[in-house]
Amino acid sequence: MTILMCGRSEKGFTLIEVLIALIIIATAFTALLDLLGQSRRNFSASRQTFEDMILLDRKIKLGDHEGIVVKRTPVPDFPAIKEALYSYGDVFFVRYEQR
Repeated sequence: MTILMCGRSEKGFTLIEVLIALIIIATAFTALLDLLGQSRRNFSASRQTFEDMILLDRKIKLGDHEGIVVKRTPVPDFPAIKEALYSYGDVFFVRYEQR
């Protein structure tokens, strides 16, 4: 003797349950793809900043100031020291030099 409960069989899922599961999966994939796109943009920006930093460091070490903006200002409390700001793109180094 088998008893059916309210017309529902014991096997399978209802259409509503399947649709809810699909909506949850679609939402999760949408969030995952958005995060993947953001991480790619952040990686590209980080890589560009790192390459600019390496190039600026190399140019300073070799004494090649082509393309580099150098701004020297005296340090107010220490007259024997100058602050040199080397910048290239979005990257900058601050160096303190003795006069």
